[in-house]
Amino acid sequence: MTQRSSTFNILLFSADGEVQAHYKDLFGEPSITIGREGLTLPKDFAKRGYDAVIVESKTITSPDVAKLIAGIDPAHTLLIVGSRTVLKQAASSLQAAKPPKAEVPLSNGKGQSLCLDTYLEHKVGDFVKGMRNGSGKNLHPMLIAAVERPLILLTLRETKGNQIQAAELLGLNRNTLRKKILDLDIPVKRARAS
Repeated sequence: MTQRSSTFNILLFSADGEVQAHYKDLFGEPSITIGREGLTLPKDFAKRGYDAVIVESKTITSPDVAKLIAGIDPAHTLLIVGSRTVLKQAASSLQAAKPPKAEVPLSNGKGQSLCLDTYLEHKVGDFVKGMRNGSGKNLHPMLIAAVERPLILLTLRETKGNQIQAAELLGLNRNTLRKKILDLDIPVKRARAS
């Protein structure tokens, strides 16, 4: 079984023509959607499956960021908010980490699925290479945060919002989980028993 890799789909919120041109040059015109209606996610957001939402910080306020985060699934979409310079550096890092057009194997060729360690080693290795080429720094906290938020979010979804069950499944103390939920700004909804 294989998972097909394709080009990135990026939603860019920046009025700066130079930033827009930079992203279009690196990823190609079809891969970039320019957000034109403030910071509202387009109606076809879920259908398009954006890999990244890039926002120039001078165009956004804290409440706007909260609304944006609420509309994005962090397990599938990367959110980058920063200055013009940060956006240009992020573009280079994303370009370097862009998956190759070839297929990424999810099995070892003998009909056996790859283990999570092997799959992550392959994916994180590409990311680290790309960040090194793009002069990235502070990889450890960046990767831990990138993995921790979706892990907690998906665990809460699996336990239908039950934090005690989620903490047990994650191997965390319930209070530690609650602190991480607050720190990572994870929305918590408890599903009612039917």
